[in-house]
Amino acid sequence: MTMGIINARRNLIAVGSLVLYLARVTSAQGDFGSCIANACAYVAELDALLSREKNWLTPYSDLNQRYLPLRSCEADALLEGAKRSRFIKSISYFARTGGYFIYFSSDRIEVGFNYLVSEKRSNFQNCPMGQ
Repeated sequence: MTMGIINARRNLIAVGSLVLYLARVTSAQGDFGSCIANACAYVAELDALLSREKNWLTPYSDLNQRYLPLRSCEADALLEGAKRSRFIKSISYFARTGGYFIYFSSDRIEVGFNYLVSEKRSNFQNCPMGQ
């Protein structure tokens, strides 16, 4: 009888640990999903702005304030989302910092941000610049 109680407790502990593990995985995936959704929305809105807004920098600053910093993105998925932009100019990797600089540009406006892979967050937002 004592052995049965010990086994039942072990099973209960194992099930409890599994539930906690799955809750953490689900939460992490939720963060990843929301980050990619924000990144894709940012790129879509940025493309729309770069297509039509050539003279005012304020809409770009507002866009950056709404979507940046990005947190908990998987770098490959983030880069794939950025590459969908019609205005992507370059993606550079800097080994020293472990980050990517993602740069967008129209004929008159330049916008970019840095994403640190190890910290899973954008480090800064580059202020939009007119040419």
